[in-house]
Amino acid sequence: MNKQAAGILHDFKARGILQDMSGPDATVTRIDPVDECTPDSLVFVDSDKFVDAALAAAPAAIVTRPDLAGSFSTLAKTAVLTAANVRLANALLRQAYDDRDFRATEWPRIHSSAVIHDTAQVADNALIGPGAVLGRDVNIGKGTVIMANTVIEEGASIGADSILHPNVVVGYNCELGDRVEVQSGCIIGMEGFGFAQDEERRSHRIPQRGKVVIEDDVVLGANCNIDRATYHETRISAGCKLDALCHIAHNVFLDRDCILTAHTVIAGSTRIGKRMLASGQTGILDHLTITDDVVLVQRAGVISDVTEPGVYAGLPLQPVKDYFRNTAVAQQLVELRKRLRGVEKELEALQKRA
Repeated sequence: MNKQAAGILHDFKARGILQDMSGPDATVTRIDPVDECTPDSLVFVDSDKFVDAALAAAPAAIVTRPDLAGSFSTLAKTAVLTAANVRLANALLRQAYDDRDFRATEWPRIHSSAVIHDTAQVADNALIGPGAVLGRDVNIGKGTVIMANTVIEEGASIGADSILHPNVVVGYNCELGDRVEVQSGCIIGMEGFGFAQDEERRSHRIPQRGKVVIEDDVVLGANCNIDRATYHETRISAGCKLDALCHIAHNVFLDRDCILTAHTVIAGSTRIGKRMLASGQTGILDHLTITDDVVLVQRAGVISDVTEPGVYAGLPLQPVKDYFRNTAVAQQLVELRKRLRGVEKELEALQKRA
């Protein structure tokens, strides 16, 4: 990085990420975990269990909580920076100084093997990788990177400073905002699963002619699938983060800043409120409404509306405290059954004697 710690402090203190600094100015050339750091490293210490390792390594700079800062007062050559949220400081400092530069490509700005329709509009500083295909009336914004073998169908638009990794498909007329990251294997805007059955239960396709809208600052993990809407739009609102292998069906509305971890599935026409967090393998049925600030854990299965914020688990869905109590009881069912059978036999014996 070759950045002075004082310069880092100035930039990030102004943004409220860092609060203060003690110790000398220090030259930082790398960011490392505590157990692998060098005297030139910046490290993050958000727990007292890492304090001894940091003291032994004496790195160039430490970002830590205010209540732990005094632990490092003996390190004469180490700058100690404090942050109320060390994990957030880690994320933003590494984005600024230790992230992959997707624009540092080994290829020309527009690779000769890319297929770009004459009507497509590509901003002057956008990058188009080998084998990419841009259809009719596609629009690519400033600073956006389209990596190898990605296909963007006709009428689709991608905003500024977005990154589409290799082998992504963006369907016709779909819209992606600014600073969107789409990882390899994602399919955006394929036809939703819509069929009607006749009297003999043969299935007949219902055309899905809507689109997908993905707002700013969304991340889609590898191999996610976002279905286009039947008529209007499937929408992923700003700030949402999806882990790998999530499936969002047609007409779903996902409000701002939701987090979906791997294998989450949301069925068609369901509306999700702000800041929902779904742990792995969560399943949500169609045509439901989930309010803001809901957390779904333990392979939650949602089969009816969720109207109150809170933490829920299991199938049928229940508040997480009830879920753990019921799970504990379920583990004793065999023993309880044996005891019940014993009580029944004793009652039968008493009745005979009576």
